[in-house]
Amino acid sequence: MLRSVYKRAPRLRAAVRGVKNAAVYRLVQAAFAALSLGSFDRAMARAELVGELAYRCLRGTRRLALEHLGMVFGDELSPSDRREIVRRSMRDFAKSFCEMARMDDVRARFAEYVEITGWAEARESIDRGAIVCTGHLGNWEVIAPYFTEIEKIRVAAVARRLDEPRLNQLLVDFRARLGIETILRDSPSAGRQILKILKDRGLLAMLIDQDTKVASITVPFLGHPARTPVAPAALAVRRRLPILVAYNYRRPDGGIRLVMEKPLWPDETLDRDAAVRDLTARVNELLGQAIRAHPTQWPWWHRRWRRPPQPRLDPDATIL
Repeated sequence: MLRSVYKRAPRLRAAVRGVKNAAVYRLVQAAFAALSLGSFDRAMARAELVGELAYRCLRGTRRLALEHLGMVFGDELSPSDRREIVRRSMRDFAKSFCEMARMDDVRARFAEYVEITGWAEARESIDRGAIVCTGHLGNWEVIAPYFTEIEKIRVAAVARRLDEPRLNQLLVDFRARLGIETILRDSPSAGRQILKILKDRGLLAMLIDQDTKVASITVPFLGHPARTPVAPAALAVRRRLPILVAYNYRRPDGGIRLVMEKPLWPDETLDRDAAVRDLTARVNELLGQAIRAHPTQWPWWHRRWRRPPQPRLDPDATIL
């Protein structure tokens, strides 16, 4: 009864969302403050404990993650293996948040903390700029700072505007301090900003492993049809640019290994719509392979397959 009343009351829903968003902002502020205390290693240890606590307390989140693991791996994993993957995933997710809070410490030790593979070949393909596609694998917020700090390459991240303005500004300021430009998708200047970063032979970074309310097409992801943002492939096809699939995962001895896959170029033998679909599917395939190889590094609790497929969706007119 109460749920049906809530669904029919848009003002009430907006008010509740406002309270939730404000609470999240305060929580993030408090977490950043707590993680700034003590040494980096101690902060990372505290973050792991928080991740363990989340695993034990968030029953619904844990149940959804286990369900998704069953969808993807089937009988390949035992129930105990699935539980351990979810536990480690939550612990590592908390560690990624800690690394964001202590990014100055990470930057000071980039040389030994971040190991990169595949960059030599990828670099040869960015004479006209390139699109970097990644997912929430490992600590995705480390990828862009590595290139601005070590490789001295201009990077811009395309992102949605967060519902909580203060939290949105916190993230924009965080990235700006690391030399990363944030391009908000709903900004009137987004198109000009995207073209400018590519003209300057920079990297345009996009996260595409979640079902978000953007122009999408349905292609396989981890063996199941999934609505996937189409902007990277549409832009690559229209401007004949490569897509660099990048991801990272935690090394057993500490630190992060950043992997750059071989550049993916649009198939020029296909018409535009088919080329966009083909390129999006190839990006998803590489990200899916990385997640299968490092399952503890991906947030399995995201509702990746929450909306039904729309195989005839044609959003290309909205893309540059």
